[in-house]
Amino acid sequence: MVKKLNKRMVKQTLRGYQLVNTITEAERRVWLEHMSIEEARKIFDELHQGADDWKKDGGDLEAVERQRINSKVQGRQPYIRLAKQRGLL
Repeated sequence: MVKKLNKRMVKQTLRGYQLVNTITEAERRVWLEHMSIEEARKIFDELHQGADDWKKDGGDLEAVERQRINSKVQGRQPYIRLAKQRGLL
């Protein structure tokens, strides 16, 4: 049996995501504008090393996907707590 979604809650959630995306993009622009070439190179090298390690471990796409999902869930936790504090969840 499929549970029907609350239309108002879905709209409110989407507005929340839109607000978070706006704030995140603004923060990212400020961060990138002030990033030095050395910092950018360090990030690039770390990403490249991660890809090399992944290949050495056999290129397990499922492990990479699990890690990506876990990272996203951890990144959303502060926003979920804030929404709960504001009575949105």
